Amino acid sequence: MRSWGIPAERMSVEGAQTFANVWNSLELQHDSREFRFNGLRVFMGDGAKAYGGELWVSRIDVEKLFRPLLRQREFEAEARPVRRIMIDAGHGGQDRGTYSDPLALSEKEIALDVALRLGAILAQQGFEIRQIREDDTFFEKGQRAVMAQLEEADLFVSIHFNAAGNPNAQGTETYVLTPARQRSTGDAATPIAGLGPESGNDTDPWNAVLGAEVHRALIDRLGTVDRGLKRARFAVLRLAKMPAILIEAGFLSHEEEAREIASPHRRGEIAEAIANGIVAYANQVQAVQPKS
Repeated sequence: MRSWGIPAERMSVEGAQTFANVWNSLELQHDSREFRFNGLRVFMGDGAKAYGGELWVSRIDVEKLFRPLLRQREFEAEARPVRRIMIDAGHGGQDRGTYSDPLALSEKEIALDVALRLGAILAQQGFEIRQIREDDTFFEKGQRAVMAQLEEADLFVSIHFNAAGNPNAQGTETYVLTPARQRSTGDAATPIAGLGPESGNDTDPWNAVLGAEVHRALIDRLGTVDRGLKRARFAVLRLAKMPAILIEAGFLSHEEEAREIASPHRRGEIAEAIANGIVAYANQVQAVQPKS
């Protein structure tokens, strides 16, 4: 990253190294996929490796993650101005998603509420909004990405809420599609040879920028535990042919977090945070557009 004007500090004996200039800071750790980008928790596809007294990252992570986050102008040709946004309220119909028994709160209901709030906020800011569903209707996961394509959406945003067997698990995480030839976050065993490209990989660089902007906006606004910008091969991400993200905005299995999510005010904050991230992303795209 020195060639990009981001000098490195000396690697510590524990294998940590920081790369920083006046604009950006990246904190990496030997043998870890996790790093901090301007304080935000982000996951690479491969762990950083120590060699010659410095940390090195994989070529795929350089091209699909670090370069997009740090040098968006190099992806001007792939930039897609944001006019029409498809919002996907997760689950619906017979698929209730995760559930809080004490609060009788289902993921499908609160995801729809946040989606409708988000659509209203973005429409006020001049974006064209399309919703996968506006009521308690079920759509197959693959069908949702096709609907976005048919509507010629410039962005796809899927809204979900989490649950875990561990009642202490909490926080917010944002997913983008895993690049080809890399394992998704949490996957340490799948053979690389079988991880080929998907339709959604055509927008890998701008997926990363969108994910980072929205995830930062969520963490900054909500103050939740930062569970990271992660990679996954969810169907809606694999099949999307436009920059796409999937948000897990909180845990219904965490007693305190679920009570917060049950509040309409909190769901309004979640929608506002996502909208802020989308606007920041749209501004990033606009900044690299050729001047007429």
